[in-house]
Amino acid sequence: MNIKIKGLVAALLLTAGQLSAQQKDKKETTFTPHLEHRIIAGFNFGASAPVNLPNTIRKINGYWPEFSPSLGYELGYRITPKWGAAIGVKLDYKGMGTKDEVMYFPTIITTDDGGTFSGIFTGKNKTTVRNAYVVLPLSATFTPNQKWRFSLGGYAAWLFSSNFYGNVSDGYIRNGGPTGEKVIIDHATFDFGTDVRKFDIGLQGGALRKVGRKLEVMGNLNWGLRPLFPGDFKGLDFPLYNIYLTLGVAYKI
Repeated sequence: MNIKIKGLVAALLLTAGQLSAQQKDKKETTFTPHLEHRIIAGFNFGASAPVNLPNTIRKINGYWPEFSPSLGYELGYRITPKWGAAIGVKLDYKGMGTKDEVMYFPTIITTDDGGTFSGIFTGKNKTTVRNAYVVLPLSATFTPNQKWRFSLGGYAAWLFSSNFYGNVSDGYIRNGGPTGEKVIIDHATFDFGTDVRKFDIGLQGGALRKVGRKLEVMGNLNWGLRPLFPGDFKGLDFPLYNIYLTLGVAYKI
């Protein structure tokens, strides 16, 4: 009889222990949807460039990134342990510089003595771009583990400061078109800042990796879908798009 009682007590204790362990595991794996707040800071590297290099650009002699910081705030919502969404607002500077050699390149230039020519230029070109946008990104997020988070979505951006300028040299321009008067150009300038479109839209995606309790490193590619200049712009004969990679850090608050 004592043996049966002892066996029953042991079985009850074992069952109680299993139930306690199951409740503990369930408590540990319970997920509650919640908000996440991040401050994001970094730099943009890339170009306002054509998707395919036009044949009027014969040689690229140099490229450099301009000082292009990015600073913003992101609000994320974790719907499940792995899936969520994020929306943000940030200030983005996008800029670069390039030197190249062009042939039969449609453009508008102003010489040092004040003359303005619109036609086909052949010679050397230097361009500097410095544009600033207020950007609203919207993304779906995927968090496979505690270290990584991936995002994919789109953005809308409003231009509030634009600079697109440069100079040409060591060449000539056919004023008015390919058969126009040939004018030798030692040095002339152009400034298309006021012609840049005020609104941009595009795709964006990237990744965050946790490196501390609240600190993360990040990379995010932004690919503009709307040309930098309107279709009737005469200073270029091919579309340019904002294609920039943001590298930086995020602080979870």
